[in-house]
Amino acid sequence: FAVSLGYWHDPYIQHFVRLSKERKAPEINRGYFARVHGVSQLIKAFLRKTECHCQILNLGAGMDTTFWRLKDEDLLPSKYFEVDFPMIVTRKLHSLKVKPFLLQPIIELHSEDPLQN
Repeated sequence: FAVSLGYWHDPYIQHFVRLSKERKAPEINRGYFARVHGVSQLIKAFLRKTECHCQILNLGAGMDTTFWRLKDEDLLPSKYFEVDFPMIVTRKLHSLKVKPFLLQPIIELHSEDPLQN
């Protein structure tokens, strides 16, 4: 919802979640923005400091789109892992399999079996 209101730009989120009809209070949207922006800045600083020779483990990744946003900025780490509950991972994997343009960057970087449930 916050993305649809323009709090930040995320061209990938629409492929993982449906737009909620429920309006959120501005404080909630600002909280989402602060968290997304803060974590994003920390990740980018870490990647620049390590020159992307590192790995990121995204715990509780849910429908997070960090991987694709980092790829767009040429800031992917050497390894990128996402972990979540099996039901959530299965749902995200389904989204990837039915949208080849989301799956392709993963296959290009990790062709040896990039998707493990």
